[in-house]
Amino acid sequence: MTVRTAIIILNVAAAVVLAVTVAWRVLSLRRNPDESEPQNLSPAYPDDVLETSKLERVLFWSLICSGILALALPLYWLREPNRQAEATDGFDERSVERGAELYADQTMETYNATVSLGCASCHGANGEGGTAPTILQPPEEGAAPVRVSWQAPALDTVLLRYPREQVKQILVYGRPGTPMPAWGVEGGGSKNDQAIEDVLNYLETIQLSPAGAKQLQANPVEAAVAEAEDQLERARANLAQAEEGLAAAGTAEDRRLAEEAVELAEQAVESTEARLAEVEGATEGQILFEDNCARCHTQGWNYYDPTDARIPLPAEQGSGGFGPNLTGGVTVQQFPGPTGVADMVAFVTQGSLFQKPYGVRGIGSGRMPGFGQVLSEEQIQAIVEYERDL
Repeated sequence: MTVRTAIIILNVAAAVVLAVTVAWRVLSLRRNPDESEPQNLSPAYPDDVLETSKLERVLFWSLICSGILALALPLYWLREPNRQAEATDGFDERSVERGAELYADQTMETYNATVSLGCASCHGANGEGGTAPTILQPPEEGAAPVRVSWQAPALDTVLLRYPREQVKQILVYGRPGTPMPAWGVEGGGSKNDQAIEDVLNYLETIQLSPAGAKQLQANPVEAAVAEAEDQLERARANLAQAEEGLAAAGTAEDRRLAEEAVELAEQAVESTEARLAEVEGATEGQILFEDNCARCHTQGWNYYDPTDARIPLPAEQGSGGFGPNLTGGVTVQQFPGPTGVADMVAFVTQGSLFQKPYGVRGIGSGRMPGFGQVLSEEQIQAIVEYERDL
């Protein structure tokens, strides 16, 4: 039983005693309506009683109360540091519980239809990452909007890549140009500062260790090849299905639509074959760049899907998107000289720190994450070498 619980029980018991006493007094008055003699007219104790037994009783109870105070105050003093720590821990635990409720979607036990924001729908129930369905308007004039699956980043490593304050800023203001909305009141959302802190506190509890995060990317080339092979298999299955639909088409309109479906499926097979060939010949640096950097530095990479020919292909790798263009020797110019590679490795390792200079006249914005806790030094070196050759 905690001190807080004991105090609650004591107060409830005192309230019950008080209520019973008041009820007894009221009912007693009704049973005995005769007025009693005022106390100032009642005979007082005689001196031999007042100065002996009466005084002794008063002094006895005074001694008991003084003893209780003398014992209680030191005990309270000894208990106080632990009480404060328990209060802090209790507040943090309740904050994490509220954060879990805010993060949850309908598949989770902590989901609350009136409170939950549904973060897990895009970022995964365990923060492992996922997709956010969104509508893309292709740049071509007159082109129809396309439904795409935007890659939502993993949140079980987000505090290994960003400082807590930067993650809070993202939650408050969102990510303009992406499906990530602003949740904080200051950014136009609906959640106050405490709710944002609750989500952050919950995210802290689901973070992987640096070793666990690095293990996830231990074999990036093998994982990329397996994904490309799976995409090619799905594209061929879609083509076979489209051809079956064409063979079964009856009316001219059905046949036209089926021919369009077959044409798109054939384009998807060609695209996935090209993707598989590219991945099989790629360096580890390229694959690591695609997994960790391309979502910001390559336009269209967030929703790239070679199995769907309706989705526009991404721009040239590293040509810029939310982050700056890295092609054409820009990185070599930013980090020149014999220490350029080492300086760039350090920058990628720690990330862009707000208002901290880097390279040649670079001033950090705080928006680029650091990868030192999720990638090995050798992997960061491979990314840097790939970027310097773009």
